[in-house]
Amino acid sequence: MKKALLLVIAALALPSVALAAKPATAGGKGAPKVTYVLKGKLSAYTAYNASTSTNGSITITVSSANYHGKALKGQTLTFAVDAKTAVVLNNGAAIADNDNGIVKIRAAKKIASAALATTLQASSAKQIVDMGVKKPKH
Repeated sequence: MKKALLLVIAALALPSVALAAKPATAGGKGAPKVTYVLKGKLSAYTAYNASTSTNGSITITVSSANYHGKALKGQTLTFAVDAKTAVVLNNGAAIADNDNGIVKIRAAKKIASAALATTLQASSAKQIVDMGVKKPKH
């Protein structure tokens, strides 16, 4: 009987000990971020100038976007191109006006539609993908 009572007491004490020993998580309490993927026509590209540390820029006329950026369809937006922006060129050729492309921006997950374009344009592009001019099908 004493053994059974000791087992019951030990079993009840274990969950509280396990909870107390739980390690702290490394996450912050800031707003979650997502990637906004914008597809469309690229123009007015200027590269980042490493010798003068001057940001460049890229303009995109959005024809489609992922879920987070769908409110931007039809808008023309300009983003800074900084030293951390990854640029993928089409066959090594420079980005030309009217090339199809993708611009990715990392920003807060929930931005009101009315402020979305302004808020995103305050951020630098994280990646630019030049897909060249789409050839017509015959």
